[in-house]
Amino acid sequence: MTTATHTLTDGLNNFIFEVSTDICLIKFVNCFGAITETMEFTVEEGRKQWKLALACGNKRGYSLPRRPEPSLFAIKKGEKPLHAA
Repeated sequence: MTTATHTLTDGLNNFIFEVSTDICLIKFVNCFGAITETMEFTVEEGRKQWKLALACGNKRGYSLPRRPEPSLFAIKKGEKPLHAA
């Protein structure tokens, strides 16, 4: 079974569209690179979701995951925040 993979990003979160012959899986990837949700659609419904996402301002491509800022506790223990590194 052949699967085509397409990605959209809103600049922070990413959306992976995996399209096979009869289904479209949409995976939601948070800003830290973790897949938080997977939804299954028919190919036609997946196309509608793709068009809707583009109409809402998402762009083709993928934004790199970000490293979370350390907590105040971690800073006190010696971890440096990104803006100070």
